[in-house]
Amino acid sequence: MQKRYLGGRLALAFAALVALGPVRAEVDDGLLEARVASFENGVGAAVTFRNFHTLFHTERVAAGPKPWVLERAPVDLSALRYEFEGVSHDLAHFLEHNRTNALLVLKNGKIVQEIYRNGANEQSHFVSFSVGKSLTSSLLGLALAEGALPSLDVPVTTYVPKLKGTGYDGASVRDLMQMSSGVYMNEDYDIHSDEPNLFAEGIYQTWFTEALRFSDFAAMLDRAAPPGTIFNYNTFDTQVLGSVLEGATGQRFAEFLGEALWEPLGMESDLLMTMDSAGEDREALAGGGYLMTLRDFGRFGQMMLNGGVADGRQIHSEAWVDEATKADPAKPFLQVGAIEDGGIPVGYQHQWWLYPRGDFSAEGVFGQYIYVMPRHDLVIVKLSYWEEAWVAEKAQESLAFFNALGEFLAD
Repeated sequence: MQKRYLGGRLALAFAALVALGPVRAEVDDGLLEARVASFENGVGAAVTFRNFHTLFHTERVAAGPKPWVLERAPVDLSALRYEFEGVSHDLAHFLEHNRTNALLVLKNGKIVQEIYRNGANEQSHFVSFSVGKSLTSSLLGLALAEGALPSLDVPVTTYVPKLKGTGYDGASVRDLMQMSSGVYMNEDYDIHSDEPNLFAEGIYQTWFTEALRFSDFAAMLDRAAPPGTIFNYNTFDTQVLGSVLEGATGQRFAEFLGEALWEPLGMESDLLMTMDSAGEDREALAGGGYLMTLRDFGRFGQMMLNGGVADGRQIHSEAWVDEATKADPAKPFLQVGAIEDGGIPVGYQHQWWLYPRGDFSAEGVFGQYIYVMPRHDLVIVKLSYWEEAWVAEKAQESLAFFNALGEFLAD
């Protein structure tokens, strides 16, 4: 296993934390290698991405006794065509070429297509990767609604005191929700990069080796810009939001998740929430560790499309859904078109990606999507195993397919 390199202030902080902190359980070399390999994708990812519970620690969040039953209204998609790079393709081509493990299409709240591939089935728990950021955003919204969190403008250090004097000192919950904490982070997913790579270092020292907790690593990060002034995608912003949630509610992350969202929303399957360790001080992978079944991904997206309503139950207020999925008018750098993502002009707000014509999307590396199209009353869940963390061509093809599907199913 390649030895990781930490430079400068980060190395000193790491040494101090290891010296002063509790003794961590060692991770066997074989398990460590498997964990690293799971993030490198490749041939085995079609299977690995639905078996993360065998590689990482998880906490179970139980489904409630009254699941939200999704009606079915099957539609034959054999005539569907989408155009990409001047060539017309069908559904079968998209599923194979875009390396798809599962696809769910909800039209008017009903299942019109549900496809599993590569040995997956309706019991498979697929890793969310950063799709989970949108669920974490939902949890912060619920904490705000119940008064546990008084405002999104509260400093994060109010609830995570260990971040005082760090790059996060002075940033508000809202800043982190909008990925504008001002903290320096280069979100590079190349685990074996020879160049300085804070994100890879962070997940290696926390999630993979269990040497640190997520918040420990966040406390090592420096300031790059004043909070609330620039967009910089940073998974550790979402990790800090997970710690804020626990500090504000006084509950463990998974406990609040179950009581406030999972059971009320009517999920049909238990959730497996990925943790950074098994110790008493363990922290949830709030930035992407939700292990969920396909239809439960769909239920979350449908709830957001419904203005916060799930099977007749009001989970979020319509005002919250509107705020979470439309760019902050006071922040020009978050508007649709202000951010370029793999050749696609997008915006950002409260851990959701924003698209033209009112579409919004929860997205994760290796091609995970909950794509919501209010103009067509459509939710598309696509769970993938791309050959690299982010492939611009496949992202562009996915968007072309989603738009063609919306037009094909238009009322």
